[in-house]
Amino acid sequence: MVETNVVVANPDPVDIRRHSASRLRADVVRSLAGATRAALEAIGLASVVTLVALVAVPGLRAPAAQVGASIWASMGGAALEEPSASDADSDEPEGPKIGRRVVLEPADNNAALYLARRYHVADEAVRVMVAAAHAAGKEWQIDPLLILSVVAVESSMNPFAQSPVGATGLMQVMPDLHGGKFVDRGDTGALDPVANIQVGSQILSQVIRRGGSVERGLQLYVGAGNLADDGGYANRVLSELGRLKLAASGSVAAALAAGLRSDTRGGSDSAESMTSSAPAEMPTTLVRKEHTA
Repeated sequence: MVETNVVVANPDPVDIRRHSASRLRADVVRSLAGATRAALEAIGLASVVTLVALVAVPGLRAPAAQVGASIWASMGGAALEEPSASDADSDEPEGPKIGRRVVLEPADNNAALYLARRYHVADEAVRVMVAAAHAAGKEWQIDPLLILSVVAVESSMNPFAQSPVGATGLMQVMPDLHGGKFVDRGDTGALDPVANIQVGSQILSQVIRRGGSVERGLQLYVGAGNLADDGGYANRVLSELGRLKLAASGSVAAALAAGLRSDTRGGSDSAESMTSSAPAEMPTTLVRKEHTA
C-alpha cells in the first residue's frame, strides 16, 4: 500500500484580507439597497395617499394625475398618457378663453390676422375673440364677421374699453341694462372678452330681428333708433364687414390697405371701395347705450 502525503498549504493572509473586504463591501451594498428600497416604498406610499386626497378635491384631479404620472415615470414606470380635457373634471366652462390655445379654420384665421394687424392686438387674444364670435354667431344665428365688425367699430378690439356713460368691453354692453345676462360672471363679467361677445351678440341678434334688417338693427344697437341719423355708425360697421370678408377670403393685405386708406381719409365711407372704418382713436358711439333686449 502506497501512502500519499497531502500537503495543505497555509492560507495567504493577504488573500484572507481581500476576501473579507469583498464580503464587507457586498454586505454594505445590500444594506444600502435595502434601506433605499424601504425609503422609496415609504415615499411611494405617502405619495399615493397624498394623490388620493388631492383627487377627492374638485379642480385638482387633473394636476394630481400629472403629478402621479411624473412620480411613476421617475420610479422607472412606463410613461402615462396625459389626461384629455374630456376625461379630466374641471370647474371651468368649455370654450374659448384668453390664455387658452385656439385653432381656427383658414378663413377665420385670415380674419384674425387682419384684425390683429389693423388694431394692433396680440394674435392669440384676437384668435380667442374670433372663436368666441364664431360660437356666438352659431348660437344666435348671425354672421360671426358681423359680430367682429361691431367689436372693431365699438372698441377697436380693446376688451377694457368703456364709454363715458358706462358701456363696457368689446361690444360696449351696458351692464346696468344687461347685467343679468352675465350669468356667474360677477361684477366684472362685462370685461370678460368671451362673455362680452356672447351677451353683445345676443343683444345684436334681438335688435336685428326687431328692426327687420341688419342696418336698422345696428342703428338700434348704437342707441340711435329714435334719431334721424346714426352718425354713420351702421355704414362703418358694414364697411368693416366688407373688409373682414375680403380678409377671410385670403386677401388680408388688400383688406389692410383698404383700412389704411379709410383712416387716411378720416373714416369716410364708400360701399364701392369698402374703405371705411373708425380709426382706433375715433369715438364711435352716440348715446351709449339705449337699446334694450
